[in-house]
Amino acid sequence: MAMQAQKLKARQDKLAQDASLRSFHGYVHEQLRSDRRDDILKHARARIGLWKKGKLCSAYYIRFWSGVVAAGDSDTFKQRVLDAPERRALGMMQNTPFSFLMREFH
Repeated sequence: MAMQAQKLKARQDKLAQDASLRSFHGYVHEQLRSDRRDDILKHARARIGLWKKGKLCSAYYIRFWSGVVAAGDSDTFKQRVLDAPERRALGMMQNTPFSFLMREFH
C-alpha cells in the first residue's frame, strides 16, 4: 500500500506542477498582449541566443521557441503553446525562454 500512496502522491505533484506551468504561461500570454510585448520578446530572444551559444538545450526547443518568439504575437503563442496538445505543450513549457517573468508572476 505504501508504494501506491507514493505513486499517487507523485502523480498529484506532477499534476500540480503541470497546472502551475500552464498558469504561468497564461500569464506570459497576457503580458504579450500588453505594451510590454516588445521588451518581453527581446528578452526571450536573448535567452534563446544564450541557449544556442552555450548549447544549453536541444535544437528542438531552440527551433520551437525561436518560431514562437519570431512570430511576435500573442495569438501564435496561444496557438502553439497554450492550445497545443497537452504533452507537447507541457514539454515546451518546462524549458521556456520566458522564465525571467516568473519572479513577477508569484
